[in-house]
Amino acid sequence: MTLRQFVLEKIRNMENFDAKNRNSIKEVIRLAIEDFRFKSKEKSEVLYLASNVEENLLSKIAEFALGSEEETSIESIYEGYVIVRKY
Repeated sequence: MTLRQFVLEKIRNMENFDAKNRNSIKEVIRLAIEDFRFKSKEKSEVLYLASNVEENLLSKIAEFALGSEEETSIESIYEGYVIVRKY
């Protein structure tokens, strides 16, 4: 399964997914963190990124969830959150 297929499957399984809603995108990201067993975590409006690789993968997941061909960063999705890089 490709990363794009993973995102599309998660979106299909979600109720009321809206690509324009940041909370919908964050939910897909949370599911990816859980399913891929990433070390990155989201807790009370803080996103802890464990590695550069995970940050890049989560940005790509956000890009697929948005349905955008433009490069998207995790910062643009988690606007207003504190992002802590542990690498």
